Amino acid sequence: MKKLILSFVLFTLLIGTSFAENIFAHRFFEIKIDVPVEVSNNLLGLDDIFKKDVVIDLAKIADNVQAKGAAIKGNIAPSVSIGIDIPRGLILGVKVGAEADVGIGLSKDLFEFLGKGNVNMDNEYVMRTENTYADIFATVSVNGGWNTKKSRLEFAGTAFSSVVHFDASDTYARLYIDEDNNAIEYGAHVGAGLYSNINVANGFNDIQGILNSITNNLGFDVSASYKRDLFRFLTVGLDARVPLVPSKLSLCSAVSYDLVEGGKGKISIADFLGSSDDSGDGSGNSGDVSEATEDEEPGEEASKFDFNNVINNPVVLETPYAIHRPMKVGINANFHPFGTLLSTKGYLGIGIRHPFASAINAGTNNETDFYVDYSVAGRLSLWNILSLEISHECMDEVYRNALSIALNIRLAEVDAGVSMQSTNFTKSFSGAGLGAFVTVCVGF
Repeated sequence: MKKLILSFVLFTLLIGTSFAENIFAHRFFEIKIDVPVEVSNNLLGLDDIFKKDVVIDLAKIADNVQAKGAAIKGNIAPSVSIGIDIPRGLILGVKVGAEADVGIGLSKDLFEFLGKGNVNMDNEYVMRTENTYADIFATVSVNGGWNTKKSRLEFAGTAFSSVVHFDASDTYARLYIDEDNNAIEYGAHVGAGLYSNINVANGFNDIQGILNSITNNLGFDVSASYKRDLFRFLTVGLDARVPLVPSKLSLCSAVSYDLVEGGKGKISIADFLGSSDDSGDGSGNSGDVSEATEDEEPGEEASKFDFNNVINNPVVLETPYAIHRPMKVGINANFHPFGTLLSTKGYLGIGIRHPFASAINAGTNNETDFYVDYSVAGRLSLWNILSLEISHECMDEVYRNALSIALNIRLAEVDAGVSMQSTNFTKSFSGAGLGAFVTVCVGF
């Protein structure tokens, strides 16, 4: 009977302590290293590839990308931070990092044409490179704030420098079937720009030049975070990041080129078919197909455009290209009726990529992109020593389903996680993209 009573008391104490905070819950001083990496697409998942008979169903792919077209994304954001975080006291820290974000987008018309022909296309096909960009930033931020018994207020100022910005959103190909005149109109345009403060053609071997570029084109934004315990079991908060001063890039390797002279060509379907049926002399109606270039030597038109000169000959801009980091604002909530043992949290907000781009860069394409961010997660923790978290989110237009685990022994903590992700909600559950992160913290 005594053993039974003792076992019951120990079990009660065990459960009670698992619901409460403990010495492993918080470090007053901390050094943190964080390395997240991810890449995703919305075309093919692992379940489409790892099978005995791989079948690429173009019609199915066209259905999957019918909303925004194809999107491939990748990013990496390593950082190192050091900080002080005292309960009911001071918050102070500094963080140094880098952010690389790449997106490649192709409009849905290309996949509609490949998968279903021109059945639903009204005799016109236009393929655009939508939301195709690349950004590399170097960042240094200083944060400060204060903890009270029921709330936490934190501000951070970040100096950032754009190392490289690339945009190819003005590239397209067009095909139009003119049934009235029994002809096909076609055209293609290459429009892209590579902005930087260094000559990218020389690579990234000039370390001193890169450092000078970073220090001479600093931008600035501020962020704020506020959390408050409304009840014992519910914490709510507000997060925001607002751009103030853009980073500026003075060199540009740009191209704006029509692959067809005059921007548009025209082919008579009857003459084209007649030329195809003519097996011999090569004269036929070929002059009608390319009247605009009949006085040129074969290949002369193509030789006018040298892709090598696009990067090798950057020009100095009269007005530097200005760029901000994404703007963010959102609300969050943490529901924890069982203390640290079991909790759920959620976030809802909006993001703006390349905010104010059209206003501060006159004469360029509108690269500004609005999107909704959200996340939901559940966390199981045993005395904050061993924790397991499962989450689903859509952040920066990428859907992620993640599993992470944390081991915390106060003096050191290691968090690691993996995720399946995609720019398509359904594909995010099929391994169309993968992500991983490792975070190491030491302190006391």
